[in-house]
Amino acid sequence: MDTIQADKSTTVGLNYLEVEGAVLLELLEGVSTHASKDKGLTVLNALQVEGGGGLLTARATDRYRLLEGGIKALEGQLDPAIISLEDIKRIITLAKDHKRNLIGLSRVSNTLTVSSLGDSITFTLVEGTYPPTDYLLEQPFNPSGSDLGVTDTVAFNPAFFADYAKIAGKGAPVTITFTGKGKIMLIGIKSDTVAWRGALMPMRVI
Repeated sequence: MDTIQADKSTTVGLNYLEVEGAVLLELLEGVSTHASKDKGLTVLNALQVEGGGGLLTARATDRYRLLEGGIKALEGQLDPAIISLEDIKRIITLAKDHKRNLIGLSRVSNTLTVSSLGDSITFTLVEGTYPPTDYLLEQPFNPSGSDLGVTDTVAFNPAFFADYAKIAGKGAPVTITFTGKGKIMLIGIKSDTVAWRGALMPMRVI
């Protein structure tokens, strides 16, 4: 990782990578549907993004569901960063104007700049610790059905599935993998450009 020497006592890290505008737009529009709308939950009213090894990943959760997407990126590095939903919308607006261009993401300390062909926006990242999510997306499948009978009822919020339909697009399949009775459901969305994986908590049936 390159560094910029700010003064004799401070070294500020610099991260940078580039992605295609149209693909970044698809990623952020999809993942942002799963961010919390409660501005009081500053870490969840945001997306976490990170990049490296030719991949840019973004994830969001509102505590009831989780969505993560990964897209190809040019070689570079972007340390995990939490971006407010408000600033994500600003990035989306820029990406709409630069669908056919490369968009660069440059981080210096707690500031992120997103730019393309002379257009740029700079904002301060959200401070805090984003909740761990990998363990939720790697729940073991229950092939025996020992605690999930064929007659069991599973309830879910239909508004959540409406978002999946928007992300997947017309005619694209959305898969549901059950991990056990009353347990989290894993969501799969097919896409040629974004590697999606998600999770949804079932609703209680009263």
